Amino acid sequence: MPRIAGIATKKNTKGEITHVTINVEKHREVITPMLYELGVIVKTKFQKECESAITLEDFRKKMHGRINKVWKK
Repeated sequence: MPRIAGIATKKNTKGEITHVTINVEKHREVITPMLYELGVIVKTKFQKECESAITLEDFRKKMHGRINKVWKK
């Protein structure tokens, strides 16, 4: 198995991998979602609220609609 920078493994006497150490700074984009899924990192109330928030593009469309509606009056 090729070596990957930022990842170290430990094997038992049988040669089976028992521990994996991953440098989160180097592999943040891949590891962070997995840590949330495993429950190692818990999402804050703010993060949970942001997941259900309106997107910027949807906000722009709604605001343009409101502005156009008021402007035509």
